[in-house]
Amino acid sequence: MVCRKIFIAWSRLSSRTIRYARFLGLKVYFIRDPPPYLRAFFYTLAILLRRQNDIVFVQLAPGPLLMLAAIMKFMRRFFLVADMHSFFLWPSSAKGIIINKPFGFFLRYCDLILVHADIVKHMMPANLRRKTVVALDPPIELNSEGRMPEEEGSLTIVFPASFAEDEPIENIIMAVKTLSSRGYNIKLIVTGRYERRPELLKYSDNKHIIFTGFLPRGKYYEVLRNCDLIAALTKAKHSLMAVALEALSLGKPLILSDQPVFKPIFGENFMYTDNTVDDLIEKISYIYENREILDTLRRGVKKAKLRYVSRFKATVKALSKILRWICEKRSARR
Repeated sequence: MVCRKIFIAWSRLSSRTIRYARFLGLKVYFIRDPPPYLRAFFYTLAILLRRQNDIVFVQLAPGPLLMLAAIMKFMRRFFLVADMHSFFLWPSSAKGIIINKPFGFFLRYCDLILVHADIVKHMMPANLRRKTVVALDPPIELNSEGRMPEEEGSLTIVFPASFAEDEPIENIIMAVKTLSSRGYNIKLIVTGRYERRPELLKYSDNKHIIFTGFLPRGKYYEVLRNCDLIAALTKAKHSLMAVALEALSLGKPLILSDQPVFKPIFGENFMYTDNTVDDLIEKISYIYENREILDTLRRGVKKAKLRYVSRFKATVKALSKILRWICEKRSARR
């Protein structure tokens, strides 16, 4: 008997969903539909009613998808797995609160909850923590070839930004502007959709502070390969930024926010910042004046990558075993 396993996503399809679906043998149903998700609701209803599904994964957010899947679980008796982004329970915007917060109640009806980091599991309510598994984001597969860092006496930093409120973009801009005024030859390249926070464009001078806007994937990775240092900065203690994994793949030196989400991956002895302007000035100037630290950071990133990939493979193996057991159990009942 064939075990039918599916993964449903609304509005936005994450690379995490695509890759976990491939690793675990799940068929993906992606319904691109903005709030209030009416088309997605009825399309998903048809998917869940039309055929008997054994295992259903849902990508969270948004909350209404979880509500519908939880209700349908009792009608169709499938095993429900929620792959939950941390902002589902701890939204950082008014929109996130509206479309996610009221639906957290339905997590109790999931059979399994996947989260991307240990700190997120520890933050979960006790009744949910028992059925929560840390499933690391799949490693990003990139070619690490690129130019060597620039000559001594200059430093290029890239800050890949989503321009969300949890990113201290203005702080690192002010730190670089201060250091530039002191004679440091530093360039900060901020990638991403700056139209989300257009007020930051006032700092652009096309010499020390550069906003690229949204870049095609190939061009974006070229910018990362050709920089000296990548900044992965966030005020959120539960947000594992994609750029941190991109830096792992490329073997690039990193400066990280001092948040607990990064510590299990990169370890304690790394270049962390508290995100304040003063601390960023101190850390960036130290790197500028002691360029050998870039090699130390590069070696640390390579070691972190080995640990991360090993743990990720173990996670996929464990999840595959769980799903296989569920399929066998359901087949035996038929």
